[in-house]
Amino acid sequence: MYEVGQILRLRKKHACGGDTWKVLKPGVDVRLQCETCGRVLLIARDKLVRQVRGS
Repeated sequence: MYEVGQILRLRKKHACGGDTWKVLKPGVDVRLQCETCGRVLLIARDKLVRQVRGS
């Protein structure tokens, strides 16, 4: 579904103002890194699918 290095645009902006995230580790839980500030977070894949903007 998602691949390492893929850039995703989420519906809700991060606290830093960025809305683009890079996939670091796909799987049941997906590890993302904010492209603006570099913060890394882990989010459940089913929750992420609902948050991704566009196709």
